[in-house]
Amino acid sequence: MEDALRRKVLIVEDDPLSARVAVKILERLGYGVCGVIETGEEAVPGAATHAPDVVLMDINLAGTMDGVTAARAIIESVGAPVIFLTAAVDRDIMDRVAATGAAGYIQKPVKLLDLKANLEMAITRKRRERPCPTDAAAQLYRGLLFGLARACDKALVAVDPEGRVLFSHPDHDLAGELASEAFPGQPPFPQPGDTPCENAAGHPLGWVRLLS
Repeated sequence: MEDALRRKVLIVEDDPLSARVAVKILERLGYGVCGVIETGEEAVPGAATHAPDVVLMDINLAGTMDGVTAARAIIESVGAPVIFLTAAVDRDIMDRVAATGAAGYIQKPVKLLDLKANLEMAITRKRRERPCPTDAAAQLYRGLLFGLARACDKALVAVDPEGRVLFSHPDHDLAGELASEAFPGQPPFPQPGDTPCENAAGHPLGWVRLLS
């Protein structure tokens, strides 16, 4: 359970009731929900923005892009494991699901134990994978951030859109914590003086704040 508290899940589901059920189950399991998205078109950039540990993906979504196509794009571009949630059982669909390299498949209605087992397996599988070039790049950029922060000699914090700490200086051990808890004296993000961060597509990644 302690490990689950550090994990974020992105839900891609166009049925409000199913989405609410998934949120409640995840909360009972101790996972954080970093977003609920209704379409495949929004899910792909949404996964890049939220950087979830796991994506729960319905197959039949609103819009022109179904969940299988969206899952393939997310796996290839972001590398997040995807678990499918659907009431549909069809040979052709199952073949398409298998071809994506998805981490799991759960039939609706979702049961707590089924979801718990699939989440744990997906996270364990991700941990055991060999590091990819993006992992090495992330380590390089993180090292550069530490070096720049030391050179500037300024206390600062970077947070994601959900208000969780991505990077902080001089305390480097706060990543993943809520900024409101790590820095209780600071006003909520964003404030006029905060510097916004965006990816290449212009989607918000968070904010940077200099701490006085």
